[in-house]
Amino acid sequence: MSEHAMCKKILLSGQAGFRVHYCETHGTVELEMGAMSLRLDEDALEIMSDSLSESVSKLHALQASRGSFDAFMRQLKNV
Repeated sequence: MSEHAMCKKILLSGQAGFRVHYCETHGTVELEMGAMSLRLDEDALEIMSDSLSESVSKLHALQASRGSFDAFMRQLKNV
């Protein structure tokens, strides 16, 4: 297929300042983040999704452990 073929885009997700389109013509995913856009193939999107999910999980665990530590320290100060 020609690289110059018109894209047939489907909106997969859209939130304030962030959209994800899929181009059926080229089999690519386009992430729009404000003024920046990034085109990925489907495999790269899967890898990025897995990496972001893992990062969010680890960030939540880190924040929870810090919250527990801070609560413990507050209790020690009140003793």
